[in-house]
Amino acid sequence: MRSRVWRSARTTGTRTRMSARTSARSGSTRPGATALLAAAMALSLAACTATPAASSATHGVSIDAGLVYSSPKGTDLELDACTPKGATKPTPAVVLVHGGGFTEGDRASGGMRALCEYFADNGLAAFSLDYRLGAGNGYPAPLEDVDAAITWIRDDQHAARFNIRPTSIGILGSSAGAILAQTVATSGSGSLEKGTRVKAAVSLSGVSLMTEDALTLGSPTPQAAALILAYLGCPSPAADVCPQAAEASPELAVDSSDPPMILVNGSHELVPAEQATSMAKALKAAGVPVQLSIQDGSKHGVQLLGPDTRKRIIQFFTARLS
Repeated sequence: MRSRVWRSARTTGTRTRMSARTSARSGSTRPGATALLAAAMALSLAACTATPAASSATHGVSIDAGLVYSSPKGTDLELDACTPKGATKPTPAVVLVHGGGFTEGDRASGGMRALCEYFADNGLAAFSLDYRLGAGNGYPAPLEDVDAAITWIRDDQHAARFNIRPTSIGILGSSAGAILAQTVATSGSGSLEKGTRVKAAVSLSGVSLMTEDALTLGSPTPQAAALILAYLGCPSPAADVCPQAAEASPELAVDSSDPPMILVNGSHELVPAEQATSMAKALKAAGVPVQLSIQDGSKHGVQLLGPDTRKRIIQFFTARLS
């Protein structure tokens, strides 16, 4: 029987978590992991340089950059808002979460600014955000930041400013950001008006299972495993020393109240395709609509956003957030 991070409360239209993220431990990476992390970061960041091609849409885009949405422990976190010009009614919104192995990356680099503008140019508001990175900022800190961004966007004042529908928010994440996107999709709580739930999610090269057995799916590289352990703050994924591995695994929180998802992965990349396949099976078993795309080759994260995939994602969000 699969454990649950939270239990849905369908009669009230809200979800409540069953366990507190604050119980997660943070700590140092395992001995010898520094070199592995450096190698993994080189792979991860190199894979995040693809830029979406210019859209043929003619909406026009307004950009509001460097907006502070949260200040955990006195550190300002910013997001960029890309909105369609001339929208005559409130639009859906998509939260964009960058990759970088939880140690590097930001809201504007690695193709994220171009992706933000691409969504807005196709009629969807987009919000690309920074989150806490590096030592001492592992799970659950980045997840708390994404939650805070969603809450900020849904605030009445901000929803009015950017002309969005607060009940129609989706999320897309790349690489490390895909882990966060999957986690928000499966563990968001509260209502679609004021909580942290989303109506649709897209994961580009996301890890969905981080437990000891799961980290052997598809024989992941030592680099990939080291990145996950650093995020969890664990010396190893063993349950007795890393109980947060189960809590942080989106697949273990899947149930029928989760939003529809698209899972995209390369067949031979940093994140084994078996992670996406396993997540898709769990979603299907729970009755959640899911589209799985395993692309031949080693492309990772936003590199997977070829023309057909971009078009399908725009169509997906437009339909699911309507």
